[in-house]
Amino acid sequence: MNTLLVRNFKSFFVESRFISLVVSITVIALRFLMFLKKGLPDFPANNTGFIWPYIEPVFLENPLLSFLASTFCVFIISYLLSELNVRYGVIRMRTAMPFYVPLILFSVHPFFLRMTPDFPGLIFVLWSLFPLLASYQYHHSHRFAYQFSALIAIAGIFQIHALLFVPLWLIGLSAMGRINFRSFIASIFGIILVFWIAFVFYVFGDNISGFIEPFKGLAEIYNFTRTPGFSVPQWGFIGTMLLFLFFIITAD
Repeated sequence: MNTLLVRNFKSFFVESRFISLVVSITVIALRFLMFLKKGLPDFPANNTGFIWPYIEPVFLENPLLSFLASTFCVFIISYLLSELNVRYGVIRMRTAMPFYVPLILFSVHPFFLRMTPDFPGLIFVLWSLFPLLASYQYHHSHRFAYQFSALIAIAGIFQIHALLFVPLWLIGLSAMGRINFRSFIASIFGIILVFWIAFVFYVFGDNISGFIEPFKGLAEIYNFTRTPGFSVPQWGFIGTMLLFLFFIITAD
């Protein structure tokens, strides 16, 4: 009985490619229904970036555009996670879950209907994983170190806290035995190049203090004593999906 359940679960929810299409259509419908019923949530966005203060008014004036942009970003995030798994074999079996599980998780609460700087920041952080994992196949890693640090720096343009991933990525590069002085300098250069371009724009705008302000946000880490505003059923659903994902990762 248990073997049959596991086999059916793998056939219909893990290995089936059709489930991705079904979940995609369902998620789009659910997000539209949630948007039509509740609208966009009203909460102050953390402007700990450089570009977002100039982009946010456009989304505030056009709620539909904000909703469509967030939905588009959710699908990009799911695609990047799926492509990471396909290209580098993160999960050692054929599965569509890296694509549709994020779609579901980013659609269980109205909070994710609104476009925030976290979405583009997360996209660039996930993008930076590609050169990091690709460095394992090459002896010279400085080019990949430059690429992933530059991508994380671009993520930092939207969300400054993305820079906290740089030391983690360097640790990962070291764990793969591909870090050296040249790759370390290349990673620093990638960050400096991106922020130097941003600094030039602030200099021409005579707003150097505005360039310094986001860096102060690095000292403001999330308050872990405050729980996210999910309901009990939503927490249960998220926990169930995480258990399913854990089962797939640990399954042979």
